[in-house]
Amino acid sequence: MARGRRRARPSDVLGVPVLPPGVVSVAANRVRAGVARAHAAMAPPPVRILEGLFGALDHRVLVELCRLDVPDVLDQPMGIDELARRVDADAARLERLVRFGASRGWVRIDRHGRVRPSRVTPFLRRDHPGGWRAWVDFAGGAEVTAAIGGLRADVDDPFAAANGAPFFEWMAANPDRWAVFDDAMAAGARMHALALAAALDWSASERVCDVGGGVGELLATLLDLQDHLEGTVVDLPGVVARAVTHPRLTAVAGDAFVHVPAGFDTYLFVNVLHDWDDAHGVRLLANAAAAAGDDGRVLVVEGDAPARPAPDLPVSVDVLMAALTGGGHERDAAAIADLASRAGLRLRRTVVLASADLVHELVPATSHH
Repeated sequence: MARGRRRARPSDVLGVPVLPPGVVSVAANRVRAGVARAHAAMAPPPVRILEGLFGALDHRVLVELCRLDVPDVLDQPMGIDELARRVDADAARLERLVRFGASRGWVRIDRHGRVRPSRVTPFLRRDHPGGWRAWVDFAGGAEVTAAIGGLRADVDDPFAAANGAPFFEWMAANPDRWAVFDDAMAAGARMHALALAAALDWSASERVCDVGGGVGELLATLLDLQDHLEGTVVDLPGVVARAVTHPRLTAVAGDAFVHVPAGFDTYLFVNVLHDWDDAHGVRLLANAAAAAGDDGRVLVVEGDAPARPAPDLPVSVDVLMAALTGGGHERDAAAIADLASRAGLRLRRTVVLASADLVHELVPATSHH
C-alpha cells in the first residue's frame, strides 16, 4: 500500500464491519423496498402527494446542515443554543432544520432535547475516511440544483439547458466544481473497489486499466487489496492532473472515445456507461475491445435497472442521469449485453456486488471462455 494511504475498510466506506455477499445486499434492499411500499400504502392519497412535493426539503436541509458544518462540530451531545453558537446560526431557525434532520436520521435528539450524532452523522463529516460528504457538496452545487429544477420530459439535456453547456464540458470550464465532483466519485469508487476485490477472482490478472476512472481512487484502492496488480487510470487531462499517488498506479491523459491504450488484461468501466447514450456506450466498449485483443476482459459496473421500479437508488440515479446528461441512463444486463454485442464483445457473466450493483464481465465475441 502507498505510504500515507489509509487502507479502505468496510466500516469506513459502508458502515458495516464486513462486506455482505451480493445476494444478501439485494435481499436487504428488497426488504427495505417492501417496507417502504407498506409505509406509503398506509397514508391516504393526499398525504402521499404532499410527501412527494415536500421531498425537495430533504435535499435542501441536508445541504444546509452540512454547509453549516453541523456534523463536524457535533462531537458530543449539546443543546441547540450551543450548537447554534458553534456554527454561527440563529438558534430558532437552526432548531427547525435539526428537527427535520433528526426525522431523517442524519442526527438525533435525545429525551433531554440535546442534539446527538446518529449512525449517519460521522459519514457527513469532512474528515470521515469514507469521503461521502463530497456527495453533499456536489449535489448542493448551483449547477446541479439548476439541472434538477429544469428536469422536464421535453428537454433532452436539462443540465445544458440550465447551465449553457453539457455536464463534462461545463465541468472542464469550472475546475473547482470538477474537483468536488471527482471527490464525490472517489467516495463511490472506494466502495466499488472493495466490492470488486471481494467478488471477483483477480489471480489471473496482472495489469488493469480503469477507463474514465477519475483521479484513480478506485484503482488505487484495488491495488491496495490486490498486491500483485499494476494499474493505469485513463481520463481527461484536467482530471488525471489531480490523480492520487500510488507506487503501482500510472495516470494517463486521454479521450476514451478516441483511443483506449492496449497492453492490459482487464479494462474497467465503473459507472461510466450510464453517463452516455447507446451510441457513445458502444464506441467506448468497441475501443476497449480493440485494446483488450483476444485474451482481455472488460468489466462494466453499473446499477441495475429493475423491470419493476422500486424505492431504491437505481431508480433515483436513472432520473439523475436524465437531469445531468443528454442521454445517459441505467441499464439492465440485457441492455449491457446488447451494447457489448454491437462492440464486438459478449456478456460472459453478471455478478452481484456487495453494493447491490452489478459487474458485467465482457469478453471478445470470438472467445470460448
